[in-house]
Amino acid sequence: MNAPVIQDANAWTEREQLEFFGSPEFAGILADVVRPMGLADARVTVAELHHRPGAGVSGVFEATNGSTTLYLGATAEKLEVVPEGTVHLDSGQGSVIVWLHPADPLLPGLPLATTPALVEEHWGGGRAIEELRTLAYRPLRRAVMLARFGDGQQLFLKVLRKDAELLHEKHLALLAAGIPAPIPAGPPIDGVLAFHRAHGVPLAEDLMHAPELPLAPQHIIGLLDALPQTLLEVPARPAWSDRLGWYGHAAQTAVPDQAGHIGELLTRLARILETAHRGELVPSHGDFYEANIFVENGTITGLLDIDSAGPGYLVDDLACFLGHLAVLPDLDSRYGRVNGYFEAYAAAFEAELSNRGVCAKGLYARAACVVLSLVAGARDEANPDWHAVALARLALAGQLLARAE
Repeated sequence: MNAPVIQDANAWTEREQLEFFGSPEFAGILADVVRPMGLADARVTVAELHHRPGAGVSGVFEATNGSTTLYLGATAEKLEVVPEGTVHLDSGQGSVIVWLHPADPLLPGLPLATTPALVEEHWGGGRAIEELRTLAYRPLRRAVMLARFGDGQQLFLKVLRKDAELLHEKHLALLAAGIPAPIPAGPPIDGVLAFHRAHGVPLAEDLMHAPELPLAPQHIIGLLDALPQTLLEVPARPAWSDRLGWYGHAAQTAVPDQAGHIGELLTRLARILETAHRGELVPSHGDFYEANIFVENGTITGLLDIDSAGPGYLVDDLACFLGHLAVLPDLDSRYGRVNGYFEAYAAAFEAELSNRGVCAKGLYARAACVVLSLVAGARDEANPDWHAVALARLALAGQLLARAE
């Protein structure tokens, strides 16, 4: 993919980026990009859009002529270096970089993790690969692939832009401390780290089907208390509440008709967070919620996605859990019991934090920040009801804030 570099246009807002990426105009531009690749008259549609506050909008696009399908990545983020093989476009408002998947400019290991022959070579151990599929992909950030081999064994391949060695060390530290983190299948290769599958099922599944509380709050608190002290030595990452302004901006960008209401929520939340004591600095998971916890018969059997693990606060991990729990009933009607589960977990977390000198208002304010961070993600042009989903999440954030005031 080669094209002349066009000078950057004037800076554009992230709201303008979001609208442009979802527009027929941009779809037509991408159709012209793939035309020389043999896809004449291709139909281009948005597969995913991702808005990173303060950085810009990126997306994945499908281009097909009915018989051949290609995927393109695009970003409005400003990259320090524009790699060869990318197309640099001018939208008239700002610049966009486009690449042919999987040649992500900041994920050099993505071609390795998406090529079956290479996955077999590096992780197959003589086994043939039967399935290789993408579970998650955030352009310029990370990707997760599932590789299934002929003997039924599965590996998860996590593609990182940086810190793959550090993540490998974190896994080894958690395993040494008795935490059931996924077991690495060796050191990272070109920024790709492979893991064996955790035992059990995601807590999200048990929350959907269990007739009673599927995991005791004491098990959750005990797991977090058992995180190794060595995590205090790694670089800290900000909690959701520390990035309140970023996520508020993303929500206002995604749902502009609610910008005033969101601004009011931000002001009220910031006022509480200024004085809400967080407790002692402790080892923290950093992204602790039901999808990252595997369970079996009421016992925790897996703790996933420890990329953000490091110095933090118990109240932030518990707030992350509650915030994600609160949105589940709106995702699927089968989460009907979760409202009751939420109250049980909230009461237990309140009591535990009170014993540690941390008041409940900080817990609920931080849970509200987590829900607010999920508002922008509700925007999905393929879902005609996305606006209602976003409004529901804003209402939940308001309800949690009301508990804190």
